[in-house]
Amino acid sequence: MNRKQLMYFMEAYRTCNIQAAADALYISHQGLSRVLRTLEEELGQPLFRRSNRGLEPTDFATSIIPHIRTILDSYDSIEGIHTLAAQQKSVVTVYSLDHILGFLGIGFVESFHEAFPHVTLSVVDTTDTAAWEALDRGWCDFALVNGPMDETRFTGEKLFYSRFCVRMRRDHPLASKEIIEPRDMQGQRMIGKGRAYHCFRKSVESLLLAQNVEMSIPVETADEELLMELVERQDMLAVTYDFSARDHRGGDTVVRYMDQQYGQHIYLAERTDGNSTRAGRDFKRFLLRWMEEHPWNGLE
Repeated sequence: MNRKQLMYFMEAYRTCNIQAAADALYISHQGLSRVLRTLEEELGQPLFRRSNRGLEPTDFATSIIPHIRTILDSYDSIEGIHTLAAQQKSVVTVYSLDHILGFLGIGFVESFHEAFPHVTLSVVDTTDTAAWEALDRGWCDFALVNGPMDETRFTGEKLFYSRFCVRMRRDHPLASKEIIEPRDMQGQRMIGKGRAYHCFRKSVESLLLAQNVEMSIPVETADEELLMELVERQDMLAVTYDFSARDHRGGDTVVRYMDQQYGQHIYLAERTDGNSTRAGRDFKRFLLRWMEEHPWNGLE
């Protein structure tokens, strides 16, 4: 099978109509039918049941969809590397828990580019779960993520420890406290990254649900601008990492830490069996040295 066959199959699966898929692909009805028949012969399984109503995917077709998406994603990644290679650029791809690159700052980006002008740093802001998966699948060179990690598959360098904190309006009743305890959240309206993030699920489960704290979660979002607005205009409490809160707090917002035990280390992680490139090794050394020279000791 080849990329064209897989792309044609995905379009036929999406539309469940030969003519509609052929039109979208700018090929003939007969041409698409031939490609699908050839693919079915190679796989040894029917992909569609054909009727006057259109195409009905078989269970086998549905079961292979995730695998085909992975293959097509890999093709796209290779194309991206090839395009940059033509520009005589090396690429270091990093999947990062969102806002970590912003936390490192423009100084980091400029200094890295000055030191390694022929290296393109490609950073994908995502969830911690997706970053670990991308690293495991080989879609990236490194992941900037919270722990813990599966040490049978990954190795990691601790970059800094980030504590959970609570952002709130200056006039909120809890603003007078130095440390926020789980019981203080009773009856409050809380917002945060959301359950797509393992770190958020873990904090909600360990800080609140396990201690029978009842609260309302009107919305879950990683949009820091929206979080700031909800804190200041709707009087909600935003529970986040302190590194994220540093650069995302409005003029009427204060930040209060939770207890020291509530937090996680942030790692530079890579696969144990990965073959790092020279550009990747340069990035790793540069980042570790940068963190040594610019240690994160929490909010002032």
